[in-house]
Amino acid sequence: MRQFDYYQPKNFAEAFELLLLPGKVVMPLAGTTDIIPMAREERIAPDVVVDIKSLPGMREIKETEDGLLIGAAVRMSELASSPLVREYAAVLAEGAATVGHVQVRNRATLGGNMCTASPAGDTFPALLVLEAEALLRSVDGERSVPVSEFFQGPRRTALKKGELLVGVMLPKLAGAQGHYAKLSRRKAADLTLVGVAALAVPAGKGYDWRLALGAVAPTPVRVPEAEKILAQGYDATAIEKAALAAHAACSPLDDIRSSAEYRREMVVNITQRVIGQVIEKLV
Repeated sequence: MRQFDYYQPKNFAEAFELLLLPGKVVMPLAGTTDIIPMAREERIAPDVVVDIKSLPGMREIKETEDGLLIGAAVRMSELASSPLVREYAAVLAEGAATVGHVQVRNRATLGGNMCTASPAGDTFPALLVLEAEALLRSVDGERSVPVSEFFQGPRRTALKKGELLVGVMLPKLAGAQGHYAKLSRRKAADLTLVGVAALAVPAGKGYDWRLALGAVAPTPVRVPEAEKILAQGYDATAIEKAALAAHAACSPLDDIRSSAEYRREMVVNITQRVIGQVIEKLV
């Protein structure tokens, strides 16, 4: 692994100064579960690494007037166990609980996971159905980007040079019920072959449904056709039609872990299972 300089800034002003060092390849560091293996394998070659996890607010989970604010350096194990996350966004806690094994969850962070932007990220479908906002900060100020626009392709995000993902804002959805499930070759420490999140949000006398898929397209995707079907009712026929809509919405690739056709078929099965789990929580 090529040597690099390591810095731990005390505040955002120092961090942005480092991130914008001229003529240097500078990368932020949070949990190290991605950057260190990638540097060791020489898939990346940073000159400077900036440790951002101790910056103000990066490790916080707090309730605000706008919703639930989660700092970008919050670890997966903290997400999975947080009473606030489990109360307001249980589907995200479920996704975080499936990331790797316990040692990975004790290091990997939400922001690091998002910025790596692997199509197989386990928190991404949950963030989509929660309609989360990514909070970005730079020397020019702050902006928010819907998570649906943050992911722009494998390993590509909406982040600009010198910009940091500092947190995620989740709207409060009173009475909403959701579920996340994944398929992988092993129970732990393996990448997701198919991930499905569903959320039912109270609306009038019924529910608005949201459905998102992971690991079956270049980015996590919502399935609006399935959502429309479930909004009209969620009997066995509707569930089957919604699962077929999910099948039509995905565009997986063949790779060493699975064929594309296998993933498509598993999307149908897991979507039906996830919707069923949400329905059980509604009754």
